[in-house]
Amino acid sequence: IFDLGVADDHAYIAMEFCDRGSLKRRISKGIGAGLAITYLREIAGALAAIHRIGILHRDLKPTNVLFRRDGSLAVIDFGLAKQAHLNAEITGTGQIFGTPYYMSPEQGKGAVVDERSDIYSLGIIFYEMLSGAKPFVADSAMGLIHLHDTAPIPRLPAELERFQNIIDLML
Repeated sequence: IFDLGVADDHAYIAMEFCDRGSLKRRISKGIGAGLAITYLREIAGALAAIHRIGILHRDLKPTNVLFRRDGSLAVIDFGLAKQAHLNAEITGTGQIFGTPYYMSPEQGKGAVVDERSDIYSLGIIFYEMLSGAKPFVADSAMGLIHLHDTAPIPRLPAELERFQNIIDLML
């Protein structure tokens, strides 16, 4: 973020321009396993950097991963981020923030979350990068939240089973 403020009663954020699209677009075109691992490492590195300074993203999803002109990626949209050490009372216990397709079970319940919630979201993204499909699909947001909490860890197709252990650890 280069600048933020209010002008003419409107809030604004001036940030880096990433003109190579989002991870969502790349997933829709298909990502090979090697590239999925590369993206996994880069996103995990970005999460590690924010976690080191006590920030939780809380809304990690493919549309919040953009690509720069040089091919590197940027994790964006910290609108739901919070400092990990803040008391849950400040953000409101029982409130649900985030995108249900990528939300950890704890976050879906409105419980206190920590770095593991972001890792869970990254695991869901990794599954989607590898398989091209979301691991959990339901007719409603509450249905998705329920599946994240109660369904077994999704299994990768046989040709990708060598990555199952990573998915198992992250979810």
